[in-house]
Amino acid sequence: MNFPFPRSAGLAAAILALGFWGARAEETLQELVHRGPELAGLEAAGLVVEQMELTLGAQNSSLKYRIVNPTAAPARTNVTFPLPEIDFSDPDAAWSIPGADPINYIGLAAIIDQKPAPLAVSQSAFVEGKDVTAALRRSGLPLVPIGFFHDKLAALAPDARARLVKDGLIAENGVDRAGHPIYAPRWSVRGAATRTLDLAPGQSALLDFRFRSSVGVARDSVLREPLRSSKELAAEAERRRADYCLDRAFLAGVDKMVSAAAARRSAAQEAAALAPEEAIAGDAPKKPQPAARIFPEANVAELQERHISFDLGAGAPAAPVRQFRLVVDKGKPTRLVSFCLADLKKISPTAFEMRAADFRPSGLLRVLLLGPKD
Repeated sequence: MNFPFPRSAGLAAAILALGFWGARAEETLQELVHRGPELAGLEAAGLVVEQMELTLGAQNSSLKYRIVNPTAAPARTNVTFPLPEIDFSDPDAAWSIPGADPINYIGLAAIIDQKPAPLAVSQSAFVEGKDVTAALRRSGLPLVPIGFFHDKLAALAPDARARLVKDGLIAENGVDRAGHPIYAPRWSVRGAATRTLDLAPGQSALLDFRFRSSVGVARDSVLREPLRSSKELAAEAERRRADYCLDRAFLAGVDKMVSAAAARRSAAQEAAALAPEEAIAGDAPKKPQPAARIFPEANVAELQERHISFDLGAGAPAAPVRQFRLVVDKGKPTRLVSFCLADLKKISPTAFEMRAADFRPSGLLRVLLLGPKD
């Protein structure tokens, strides 16, 4: 599920200016930044995070924790799992919203000690730090403005819409074909899921959170030639290198995919040009036509970039995690993957693993998946 307003990404605009972009700029999607639960409350209750396992995938992700109560007293605390914040104030942003539920929009589910654990999910909307949830609900508008949002907005009385404009909740964003104003939301949405956790002295619990991945999509890649060598896109290509720690092997893999696709297309065109056409009585034989030229600017491999972002530091425990494991699964063997972590081990045709002891999760982990479109 994707937010319906078009987005003008900097990369898309730059490539459009060069005339190389094969699809519309508004087809790009921006990923939400995932994060884990708030663990400060656990530590305040005397609990210890012994194990943490994060799995990031192109469709689904998960977070697992082994929580231990080493004290001599029973412990009760609330585990709060914030959902990614969505900022709808930019009418040109198209967010990748993976779930169908407008409240639990990442499809978050919890399992504690292998048993389903229902979550209490709350949601609020803010404009410049001010809580506007009540005003939106009085107007009957959903906090996540997807689906029939514009129909619901149009159904409001004119004075109700005018009040929303005056209060800064919506703003004009162009006109429709009939010349009527189109309004866009100006709020951001924050959601959180909560679950109570009780642990007896010496008891441990396995918390397993599962959710759908928000995956950003770009319908082309600045990392293919001749784009990454162009003067106009040099800064964008360099930003990709820094954000995802790209090495020569990754870029060589990109070039290999492009070369293979170009060779296949050339062979197909040559075969089509040499194929005998249906004969018509009295017609002279036709000469084979030369294959059409493939311009290097074209995205012949139909490459797409996919992006996943996870804030490792948000909500992380203050004390080091005794056993930490990270798995990144690229989903398909034909995709390339890159992200800024060391000591990786390939554990399957599509998955890579990192293990560490006494690890302090920190920083924003950005994962780049690159390959042919699905």
